[in-house]
Amino acid sequence: MSVTAELTIGPAVVGCMIASCLFGCSMLQTYTYYKRFQSDRRIFQLLVAIVMMLTLAHIICIMYWTWTLTVSDLGRITIFSSPRDANLILTPLISTFVQIFFIYRLFILSGSKIIAASCIILSTLNLVGTLVNAVKAINYIVVDDGLVNTAAQSENAQNWLTILTLVAAAACDLVITIGLVYFLQRERRRTKINQTQNIVDCLTLWAIETGLATSMSAVLVIVFFCAMRNTFLWTAFYEVLADVYTNSLLAAYVIIFGRINKS
Repeated sequence: MSVTAELTIGPAVVGCMIASCLFGCSMLQTYTYYKRFQSDRRIFQLLVAIVMMLTLAHIICIMYWTWTLTVSDLGRITIFSSPRDANLILTPLISTFVQIFFIYRLFILSGSKIIAASCIILSTLNLVGTLVNAVKAINYIVVDDGLVNTAAQSENAQNWLTILTLVAAAACDLVITIGLVYFLQRERRRTKINQTQNIVDCLTLWAIETGLATSMSAVLVIVFFCAMRNTFLWTAFYEVLADVYTNSLLAAYVIIFGRINKS
């Protein structure tokens, strides 16, 4: 498999730039959260802290990997390295923490254990499958003319595992989004107060926006991985996936569920 600078360094730099901007947004939202929700439950404050620490480690890994591609190892392209492998582990951890938060909120609104359990299964499948892929990535070695898999016979199975985990993540986000929208609208139909209906409409809009942001990001990774897996253009989208999850958590909490708590 031929690996050129345009198909590795380019996506890495673009992904790093977008991820850095999103990380800056998440820092601002974190400051807003701790300033506005000082009396929030400790478990949620701890969740935000954990997600932000993982996101910080994630952006450091991305920057270091991009540095090695563009400066220290220029001319010797390395797709899989220590910071890259760490990023493969950090991304599913971040997405799982964020999904657990939304699953909890969906359970509070719906009271359905079946829906919550289904989302947990999908989220766990994404986490476990991605961790398995990260371990298998160590079996890759880099040679002068490209990337060679030391276990070539399992490459096809690993590709399908990657697709399966990404589909599970996207499906989990879609189920959460559809569930939140449905049960919010159910609550809207139960009230005749215009002010409450307007609040629910606003919350529904934000639920759709934050849910689609994560699910569509995962879908883009799937599309580019399936169509151009040998070019690694999909890594540009995968690099920003964790930051999209982090921002969706903070935006949802600061804006959406902040209004729910007030109402």
